[in-house]
Amino acid sequence: MVSFEIKWGTKRFPIELTQDEFDTIKVSNFKVKCQQLTEVEPQYMKLLAYGAILKNDEELLKNYKIVQGSKIMLMGSKTHISPLKTPPKADAPIATRLLWTRNLRESVLKPDIKLYEKQANEQLSQSSPEPKQTNQLINYGNYMHEKLMHILQQLDTMPEVNDKERLERKENVKETEALLDLIESIKTKLNGILK
Repeated sequence: MVSFEIKWGTKRFPIELTQDEFDTIKVSNFKVKCQQLTEVEPQYMKLLAYGAILKNDEELLKNYKIVQGSKIMLMGSKTHISPLKTPPKADAPIATRLLWTRNLRESVLKPDIKLYEKQANEQLSQSSPEPKQTNQLINYGNYMHEKLMHILQQLDTMPEVNDKERLERKENVKETEALLDLIESIKTKLNGILK
């Protein structure tokens, strides 16, 4: 048997796999197991181990250096407004592009950031936080920062056609920048406990 743990917010789920299961399970199949425990749909789930995101669903779980006693952090929320799978084309109407950007931020990134903030606060409140887990949280913050910067870049390249779209774009930028500030604040606190 290979035993390790999933950490999702304040909850911890022990996982036990037979050696055969462990040797053959792909990340995609493992996400389905996690869904059974958390009800988070796999497409809204991010798994982190040792500072890396397990992003290739076709990769074997063991190839991400998961071993006996490993801790895997699950980021995700049960409630999402599903954005379109792919961003609208550059020639799509501005209103469509703005709506897609808002949905991506509000339904995918914002719930992840709230969960990230909660996990960081738990880490900060521990009397002797694990440096490895603190580093994982910092790395995930960097990843979220990059996603938000990408949204800002998309907003920056959109032409302003009318007053309504100008206001919507401005509101989108403001809300995205607020999330960036939150991420930076969390990362600063986490870096503080590593010193």
